[in-house]
Amino acid sequence: MKILLSLLIIPILALSGYQAFGQQLSMGAAPHEVVKVTIDETGTAHVTHEINTTTANFKPIQVDTIDGNMNNLTVTDSSGNSVEYAKIQKTPLSVIINASQRNMTLIKYDLINVVTNTDGVWKWNYYEPQDTDFTAFHFPKGVDMVWANSRPVYLGNLGLGQHGNGFTLEYIINEPVNIQTVQFSGKSFAVGVRTVAGLGDYAFDQSLKAYSLNVNKANIPITVIMPQDLLSGPYDVTLNGNATLHQEFHYNATHAWIGFTPAKSGTIQITGGAVGQGQTGVTQSGPSDNATIGGNSPSGPSDNSGVFGSGLNVSSDNTSIYLLIGGIIAAGVGGIIIVKKTRSKTAPKP
Repeated sequence: MKILLSLLIIPILALSGYQAFGQQLSMGAAPHEVVKVTIDETGTAHVTHEINTTTANFKPIQVDTIDGNMNNLTVTDSSGNSVEYAKIQKTPLSVIINASQRNMTLIKYDLINVVTNTDGVWKWNYYEPQDTDFTAFHFPKGVDMVWANSRPVYLGNLGLGQHGNGFTLEYIINEPVNIQTVQFSGKSFAVGVRTVAGLGDYAFDQSLKAYSLNVNKANIPITVIMPQDLLSGPYDVTLNGNATLHQEFHYNATHAWIGFTPAKSGTIQITGGAVGQGQTGVTQSGPSDNATIGGNSPSGPSDNSGVFGSGLNVSSDNTSIYLLIGGIIAAGVGGIIIVKKTRSKTAPKP
């Protein structure tokens, strides 16, 4: 049950009521909380704040919510019983709850269409409430990797935990995989390109140790899944001849995953450290082994089991992948630290 003035909050509101619509107003103690965010396929985020300690020296507790078009706000205990609360009408909204002996208070609400879709890429500039221990994200079915501040993070069937000031989140539902086939030294190699950007011609040049592909749309994430038997790392990436930011964010026994977001359309060139020195030990030969193929064969992730859709060997005891961002993002530094939380129950392998 919502109340405007509870017994313990009355003195604060009575003295500070004229500030109830201020942007920086603080009335209560900081919560000890975890925020859980489940995003559905329409871009609506279903949010739960789990406040685990509500005694706080018998002071009221102020819980800042996530900014967005809020709907269906409820405040309950862990059994679903209504809890009295007050609201501070600022941006974002704050909820004031009384100190009590409850083990947990749950604040739930929906943020309608907070994640927006442009050209198939879902994007959210997420800002975490300052007193949150971390935010646990869960994504719609068909999302197995995300981009955090333009850095690729493979999830598989796991969730994402984030701690810090906030970050730019991007993901694609059921991201298509374009298969680019190269004939080299009598063998056929399939290069996977995960993206919703338009792709043109592609080429492999043994003499340059380079693989190139044309991209028709800018500012859309691209992941190239390179067979190491064709071109092994370390890799350099250029866009129209100029170096561009990229990340080699996974190697397995056969493939390297190379992620980047080109700022312009044009030609991407990936230059490797060696040609044909993966597991099969392809022998280098003359220029006649270079291949240029003009088409792309689109395929869904389910058609490329174990390589292009779920090619990362994520440990089976992990339940979520965590991003420690904090002051790193505040300082404008691009680094992201990834740690993993484990559990005893075995999760299925990708």
